[in-house]
Amino acid sequence: MSKLPITSALYELDPAPRQFLLFIVFNVVSWQCLIGTVAVLFARKIEMPPSWVGSLIAFTSISMILVVATGLLVMHWGSKRVMFIGWFLRNLFACVVFIMPWAMARWGARAAWYVLMASTLGFCLMRALGAGGWFPWLHEVVPENQRGAYFSAEASITQLLSIVLALVQALILHGDPGVNRYLVVYGIGIAAGFMSLLWMYRIPGGRAVQEHASLKTDFASYQRAWADKPFISFILVGALCYSMVSWLGSSYVMFMRDALLISSRNIMVITAFISVSVMLTIRYWARFAERQGSARAIALAQTGHAACGLACLTLVPGTSWALYGIVPIIVLASVCGSAFWMTMNRAMLGYVKKADRVSYTNLWQVVTAVTLGVIPVLVGLVIDHWGLWGFRCCFLMAGLGGLGTAALIRRTAHEGGTVHVPRGFREWVVFPCKVMGQIARVTMGLDESNR
Repeated sequence: MSKLPITSALYELDPAPRQFLLFIVFNVVSWQCLIGTVAVLFARKIEMPPSWVGSLIAFTSISMILVVATGLLVMHWGSKRVMFIGWFLRNLFACVVFIMPWAMARWGARAAWYVLMASTLGFCLMRALGAGGWFPWLHEVVPENQRGAYFSAEASITQLLSIVLALVQALILHGDPGVNRYLVVYGIGIAAGFMSLLWMYRIPGGRAVQEHASLKTDFASYQRAWADKPFISFILVGALCYSMVSWLGSSYVMFMRDALLISSRNIMVITAFISVSVMLTIRYWARFAERQGSARAIALAQTGHAACGLACLTLVPGTSWALYGIVPIIVLASVCGSAFWMTMNRAMLGYVKKADRVSYTNLWQVVTAVTLGVIPVLVGLVIDHWGLWGFRCCFLMAGLGGLGTAALIRRTAHEGGTVHVPRGFREWVVFPCKVMGQIARVTMGLDESNR
């Protein structure tokens, strides 16, 4: 009897990677309740301007620049201790949000903006201090031949939990929810965050890499990573790919709420449906990456995401097509976006040298953090100034930019294989249909890589 994608991936993992996944269960609950879609809806509920919302979204990424400063700590203390301290402090800072009713009563509604911004910024900064140990720890406990299975299992678990959380949040936020109901969601996230510390402690490994690490050895490690030209080329092109994906990811929730006037409850229901779709398809994409190579999988997933960005240009507010069309478009975009994320991380770990895994993974996080931090701010400013045309500009960037970077990553990443360029008018005409057909086959598990 065939297994579900999530269970088939779990059967392929050793005990240590499975322990890491148990920690992720509580970590995902915390993240989805504090930084996920609900944070955007909360910000718009308290009438925070779109440009501020863009900055709020950017905190999670731009704060990751701090991981550069944690390399020495990870080598000296170990990944486990650094992550434990960072995760404990981030939960404490998240508690700042509970002073919002008092701040609003004392200084007015605008005070809620500052409280939410301060709470989110503190959470993100402390997370960044701990996140320097995340990828080195993963590189240690997940064998190379299990990384595709691990990242697909992680994505499946994330989506399964997101389904449950989205439905719970939809129940809590039904009707016209006030600040207190949003704070209930935040309370669930903070409680789960503290619970995740108990499971983190049970994960093996995460010890110090060098007990007598110094600034000199830390700097030398970064020099070796920076001198690895194939790795640097990959992370720079990868950052461009992330930026194009982010143009759509940072704008579609506000588009559904503000342009299409979809309620918060219905947005959370759509989010749950997205999670179901990703959970059922992510293992198929992992197998495709294992058989065909990460570069081809990344390019194919980003091409599908770019096509969805262009499809969003057809959604005209006030029409029935927009209300019905947004769901399949965003669902497919999220499926391709999750596949893109999974295959990018799998490809990145393939470049990492064991002796310098802290510097390699920190450089990756810093470069992608800058990109993912800048784009949401730009998205907020564009929407603030141009309104509906601002949304269309975001969709156009995700579409055309995504197609360009998909071709670029195919030529840059390892496991790229031969790049076939259509020749002649007839091949160019049928080429888009062939690509979209392959995306559909991989997503539905009909590709030969899944046999």
